[in-house]
Amino acid sequence: MAKPTRLTQDMIDEYKKRGVWDDVPIADILEGNAERYPDKEAVVDSETRLTWAELNNMADRIAIGLMEKGIERDQAIVAQLPTSINVVILLMACHKAGIFCCFPPMTFRHSEIKHLLKTLNPSAIITPLRYRNMNYFDMAREAASDLPQLELFFVISDEVPAGAISFEAMKSEPFEQTKPQGYLKEYAFSPFEVSSIVLTSGTTGLPKCIEHTGASSKAGGWGIVQRAKMNDSDIIGNIAPFSGGPGLQNWWAGFQVGATTCLLERFTPDDALQLIEREQVTYLSVIPTQLIRILKECNLDKHNLSSLKIVRTGAAAFDASLARETEERLNCKVLIAGGSQETYSFAQTGVDDPPEKRLTTLGRPFPGNEVRITNEKRDELSPGEVGQLSVRGASTSSGYYGNENATLAAWGEFGKEGWYQTGDLAKLDDQGYLLLVGRKKELIIRGGQNIYPKEIEDLLLSHPSIMQAVVIGIPDLIMGEKACACIALTKKQRFEFEEMTSFLKEKGLAVHKLPERLEVFERFPQLVDGQKVDKISLKKLVINNIEKECGTAPCPM
Repeated sequence: MAKPTRLTQDMIDEYKKRGVWDDVPIADILEGNAERYPDKEAVVDSETRLTWAELNNMADRIAIGLMEKGIERDQAIVAQLPTSINVVILLMACHKAGIFCCFPPMTFRHSEIKHLLKTLNPSAIITPLRYRNMNYFDMAREAASDLPQLELFFVISDEVPAGAISFEAMKSEPFEQTKPQGYLKEYAFSPFEVSSIVLTSGTTGLPKCIEHTGASSKAGGWGIVQRAKMNDSDIIGNIAPFSGGPGLQNWWAGFQVGATTCLLERFTPDDALQLIEREQVTYLSVIPTQLIRILKECNLDKHNLSSLKIVRTGAAAFDASLARETEERLNCKVLIAGGSQETYSFAQTGVDDPPEKRLTTLGRPFPGNEVRITNEKRDELSPGEVGQLSVRGASTSSGYYGNENATLAAWGEFGKEGWYQTGDLAKLDDQGYLLLVGRKKELIIRGGQNIYPKEIEDLLLSHPSIMQAVVIGIPDLIMGEKACACIALTKKQRFEFEEMTSFLKEKGLAVHKLPERLEVFERFPQLVDGQKVDKISLKKLVINNIEKECGTAPCPM
């Protein structure tokens, strides 16, 4: 059994008693969907369409095929794949075979992949042969060169090099016909075993491997279902990569109600709009940077988007003015969620929330999840007070795989009493709605006064010429720190410091919070398939620019 690091029996009993966990395996839900909706489309990508019955059959085939290749229950598979139907087939097959899987982002290279292989000790790795001019098969072989136990290298390609196994050929082989019906029942994961691994973004070193069980996956997905009032008639446009929380979580939501999920292999704003129009998407799952690009780069009038009812996004780099603009221009409701890889989605606004709450907060915690706001001494604060955000509950991870010390440091203790320290600064209003203020480690202290970067970033993003905005603290000999605004522009090629200052003053920003430096970038360094800005690298770039400007003159740092 793939035993979760911090999950205890009393934790399981408590969440089952509260009705937020149950004993139903993921594999059983898939088989139930295949019985109830055999001819209804389950998942669609640019090349393939599968009904629920076809997906269930293909998952059986691949599960047995993997077992026939020698992969045993409780062993791991690493699959570095672009978002496509193959990811969903493999995810479902692994649940049926009791093989836990990990989908690293396509941006990971030798160092991260080698670290991942050593941590998980997988039996197989699955990659495309090539993707976007990168040979992923060669990289996988090189990363595994000193791991003799890793012998199975699958490729998804028409060309199969020596030493590789064709995943496409395995999909065509009727392995399921060699076994009696129900053969996989004894192998399928229970909801309380580690069934998938997601990864930290690696901002402070190599990524940690985050455990999730079927129970935590279902709980986070079901919270989305409830807040969005999702049902089997919905068509989900899931354009976030499966390597991150949003892609997986929205799959688990639609999966539990039998909705159709449409996948986008590689994001461009126009491709996303074409997907909505072509598939008549009703519910769009999109990360904030993707949504901002859709709003600021595209002529929305060129597309028929009338099917769209809900856009779900996160709070990072997305403010109320952009949420209102989304609702006005896309004629739908915006739902904003809070979460991380360690917690999946733990809170979200709902379709029935008042507009001001829906567009300016993260909503209330999902059933089975709790949040608390504390000071440095871990004393709980009153509504309206800003403090450190901690989360515990049904959708949170069961810990860091193979790393009890890191798990204990993040949660404080094992079992249901542990609280995950998110690193966010937040507050609760008097109705229990959660408002995100910023990241604790990104707080800028200028002459003893606190500056929360998110407040300034939100205002900057409301400017029509600004595509992305990140505010960082830079050292200052007199004030200790001062704020620097880093921006990436839309099609406009110039944006001056004076224009920024004037705009922020018009928006009512206090004088001491005004950034004292402006840096314009064509694009920001990214983490995790473009889902996050690499702020550590960005800060190094800014400081390097300052040092170049100083030369031999005294530098104000």
